[in-house]
Amino acid sequence: MVRVPLRTRISAVVLAAVSLSALTWGFLHYGVDWSREDIFIAVLLCVMIVLVEKFSVDFPHAEFQFAVSISAVLALAAGLTLGPVLAALVVAIGTLVEDLWEHLQPIQVLVNASNLGLATFCAAISYGWIADEQYTPLGHPRNMAAAVIASVVYTMVNTWSLSIVVAPVVGESTFRLWRSNFSPTFILVALPALGSLIPVVASESPFGVPILLVPLLGSHLAQRALRKVQLETQATIESLVDALEVRDVYTHNHSVRVTNYVQRILDQMPHLPQGTRKMIHDAARVHDLGKMGVRDGALLKPGKLTDEEYEEIKRHSAIGADLIGNLEMYRRSVRIVRHHHERWDGKGYPDGLAGEAIPLGARIIAVADSFDAMTSDRPYRRAMSFSTALAEIRRNSGIQFDPKIVEAFDQAMREPIAEREAMPVQEATEAQVSAVSAA
Repeated sequence: MVRVPLRTRISAVVLAAVSLSALTWGFLHYGVDWSREDIFIAVLLCVMIVLVEKFSVDFPHAEFQFAVSISAVLALAAGLTLGPVLAALVVAIGTLVEDLWEHLQPIQVLVNASNLGLATFCAAISYGWIADEQYTPLGHPRNMAAAVIASVVYTMVNTWSLSIVVAPVVGESTFRLWRSNFSPTFILVALPALGSLIPVVASESPFGVPILLVPLLGSHLAQRALRKVQLETQATIESLVDALEVRDVYTHNHSVRVTNYVQRILDQMPHLPQGTRKMIHDAARVHDLGKMGVRDGALLKPGKLTDEEYEEIKRHSAIGADLIGNLEMYRRSVRIVRHHHERWDGKGYPDGLAGEAIPLGARIIAVADSFDAMTSDRPYRRAMSFSTALAEIRRNSGIQFDPKIVEAFDQAMREPIAEREAMPVQEATEAQVSAVSAA
């Protein structure tokens, strides 16, 4: 079981207290004036929330990453239909039942029920203040605007509360965690549009509410199928990289090792948004994909390369960028893959970028890539020891590598690696480091 930080536990208790206080105020202010029809719709929505929580989907995007859940639509619908108190109870109870069903930790159950209940309560309050009670959410422009505002309130309360509680667990700032999981498109379009349908249907007949599950679940299952295709595509691309490296015993698992070193560097940079970290991590895994466009005669040559062969190998970074450029999940990684052989002093390739003009991810991969190349056996030399390779990385700080990335890598590699230090030590020059990292 993961140890929960004290700050998270305190935040969870405060969130629960705020939610309970809001509900108590709601009872005192609005009373309990619920019709049988209200109770029936409340039970239907509660059951629907329990069922659809099985259908949340995580989506990668070129600019952010977000989760889509039908329960958000149902929570907003409850707020627009039942008023703040009953809606909050419906959502909190539905979430509680589902979380207990999934055997989540007590603190997760507490946070989820309190957070979603509070978000629904606030959304319903904001809708009630603005909307005209004579009309449904789609029956008047004022009510349509109120539904959009309610959806924004729901999402802001939901995402901010969750970010405050979760941030200490993942070691991320509250704002950065919120920003990396924020999806304005879903909030401003899908959530109010779908959530407003249920009150309209309920006003005609409560028995029509469950029928809406059919199109909701149908579209959601299609989204899950799309997400599965995306994951399989990513796995295929990574398998191509692995198959490419199997051709050469000296570079076998090179991309996996480079990705591990990149992750070590990223661990020293907790200020980076989660989306940026994932983008760099994914780029590291496929950074050498372009070598599939290089002839074996040049790629696997054991001796010194001719100028023509070296120029052919240098094209692999641009080829790799072109290959992944057509996939949405790698769209932001294109420049990283293209420029991972640029140098801090501007003497790299393919475009001779220098300094901070080189994408951050490319600067990180450049260090990790060179280090793995130096610490791996090659036909023309034995692997360097970790300490020797690390010394060369430091020596080229400000010349070939970004000094800040070198400092982060140096910090990350201070753990003892005794088994590797037993390998033979071979001195290297700056020219050798550059040549090794080009391959």
